[in-house]
Amino acid sequence: MSASHDKQPDQGRIVASLAVECHMPVGEMAALYEHERAELAVGAHLTKFLHIFATRNVLEILRQRGLEEHPSGLAEPALLAA
Repeated sequence: MSASHDKQPDQGRIVASLAVECHMPVGEMAALYEHERAELAVGAHLTKFLHIFATRNVLEILRQRGLEEHPSGLAEPALLAA
């Protein structure tokens, strides 16, 4: 397998993209993303795709927060993109 296939995604770019999409400060998003990624990494045998699952978890957490903040069930549109 070549080195290009083993290259890990740019975590900073992922966090920045999520922050823009969700209208959050990058620092706050980084903390949330890293927490979710660390939780997934515990006991993981394969870590190549953790960024995908961490991103999905972050979006789900933010969607739930949006629903809690908007009792009518209408969250911010970017939070529903998950």
